[in-house]
Amino acid sequence: MDNNFYRKTVDLSEADSRQLLTLGDSLIEKGFLRQFSGTETKVLLYLLTHRKEASEIEIDLPLAAGALGMEIEDLKSALKGLAGTGIISRQPTAENNFFRCFLSLEAVLMETENKKVVEESSTAGAEIRKQLINSNSASKNEIAAALISFLPPASRNINRREEIKSWLNDFEPRMLKELVRRVDKWLKRQGATDHLQGAYAYLKAIIDSWYQEEITTYEKLQQQDKLHRETKELARAYGIRSFSSNTAQLKTFQSWLSGEQALSKELALAAIREAVRRKRDGQPSLKYVEDNFINPIKELGINNLADFRRWLQKEMDGKAAEADSRDQSDSGSEEKKSKQSKNKNENKKNREKDDDDSYKWKDFFIDFDKYKE
Repeated sequence: MDNNFYRKTVDLSEADSRQLLTLGDSLIEKGFLRQFSGTETKVLLYLLTHRKEASEIEIDLPLAAGALGMEIEDLKSALKGLAGTGIISRQPTAENNFFRCFLSLEAVLMETENKKVVEESSTAGAEIRKQLINSNSASKNEIAAALISFLPPASRNINRREEIKSWLNDFEPRMLKELVRRVDKWLKRQGATDHLQGAYAYLKAIIDSWYQEEITTYEKLQQQDKLHRETKELARAYGIRSFSSNTAQLKTFQSWLSGEQALSKELALAAIREAVRRKRDGQPSLKYVEDNFINPIKELGINNLADFRRWLQKEMDGKAAEADSRDQSDSGSEEKKSKQSKNKNENKKNREKDDDDSYKWKDFFIDFDKYKE
């Protein structure tokens, strides 16, 4: 039977060759060599054919430079570049003329596969993200491809790939899948379906906030999202419509909803609404809400709306009634005093008038006895 599959090989070895290197066409077509400069490729071929044991490599720098027709400094520069790609990891040596490293082909081969996926996605990033978002499970390669799809092709360099690789190690896959969903939603709101200027910056801002708040699991992310949503609800109930997530007011709201004595969203909302209702001379300050409602609720261990309403009826309404009574009493007293004062003034005026009249009649006194007949 004729074989339908055959493999061509080109043997450039000599009889005394101790190591052979096989580099397949499919790997080259996927871009394996594209990640190295011309000089680095030449040095890499030398390293791959000069292994000691397993993945360990040790070369004599002057000897290697002579074989490759390079200056030693250029050789060192190429070795440094290869180390930057991750294909080799340099190890310290006792002598300056020797270079020792370990080969890490697996990482570079995986990077090549990722790169192929990313290049194919340069015109279909939205489709790759859609598949990831709708999938029940996803590999790290698929997540990496979706994250890189937010970048313009010209920006997909080794530094970005290393950055994304660190995210894959630091965060749960479900978190990164959720990250892709959020940034993709943001893109659609901007009217774009693929990479857009600022999309990666928006993505990185979310990642930075996760690092800052030490959110490394999907469960913690859900808790943080819940706190953020509830904080917004409190802000709206208080009357804040436009705000930044870093304002002191929002941090105050968050302190009510978190910690050992955290209140439920429903209790915090009830406290704000009650404070707004009772403050008749304008919007209450957060200190007023905290001192008169939030702190007492925490101190008394009130944990449901029914207990909160009973407490209001017993404590707050009683005090309010007393205050209203005092206000009315004081108001009545003032009115009485004012009326008494007014009457006193009128009486004084009348007395003064009588005195004046009396004085006038005294001046007009006639001794009628003088004129008796």
